[in-house]
Amino acid sequence: MKISSKTKISKLIKENEQTIEVISSINKHFKKLNNPFLRKTLAARVSIAEAARIGGVPVCVMIDKLKEIGFETADECGCETVSPADKYRINNKTSNMKKNKIVEMDVRPILEGGVDPFEAIMAKLKTMDDADTLLIINTFEPIPLLNLLKKKGYVYETERPESGLVYTYLEKDDAQEKKEEKEVQKEAVSFKDIEAKYANKMNEIDVRDMEMPMPMVSILEALEQLKDGQALYVHHKKLPQYLIPEMEDRGYKWVSEEVDNDNIKLIIFK
Repeated sequence: MKISSKTKISKLIKENEQTIEVISSINKHFKKLNNPFLRKTLAARVSIAEAARIGGVPVCVMIDKLKEIGFETADECGCETVSPADKYRINNKTSNMKKNKIVEMDVRPILEGGVDPFEAIMAKLKTMDDADTLLIINTFEPIPLLNLLKKKGYVYETERPESGLVYTYLEKDDAQEKKEEKEVQKEAVSFKDIEAKYANKMNEIDVRDMEMPMPMVSILEALEQLKDGQALYVHHKKLPQYLIPEMEDRGYKWVSEEVDNDNIKLIIFK
């Protein structure tokens, strides 16, 4: 199989199971691929180049390791000869950020405790003024989180001041937020309308009593089983923040209706 910097990690794993062991040996952050859930939800979205960004290694290091287990390099593999310090000093800059007031948040202790810092980060953002900048201090670039926050009207910039340390700056982009709000309002449909449209054409699943990460895994598997013209009716405890961008990337739309603080109904459809 010929590969390039754009090849998805999931394709590599499908072609050769040794991929997991080889990539895990490059950087400790890649050991997460040993978790079946993470392979299913993240590997399909992350390319070799994006994985290199997460781990803070040059793309060529990834490519060379994969060659050792039989992968071939495409003509334009994306390998570069610049040093990690030069290549990764600024990984991504989506706009000219103001950085007038920076609020620091070190999530390394949270991760060391085995807890996903997503909820803590979202809670911190809610306490901040829109003009403030959140600085997340971490050991890797949180690409899934950044992809989610971009859709919530944030811009970001990442830096690597030293080996094993990543600074991610997050700021509210008022112009982008207003644009997205208009688009949502334009396409808005009610829960009752969708419920009526797909009456007798819905598969139903209840994930309220499942432990993480099984709700997300179960919903994605249920979506794969839908036939054309069908929708998925989900009973959940809360709106699944990580699942939403994954569904949208797969071409699904959704509506929700809150029953109470621990019960929300979702209809997912195309």
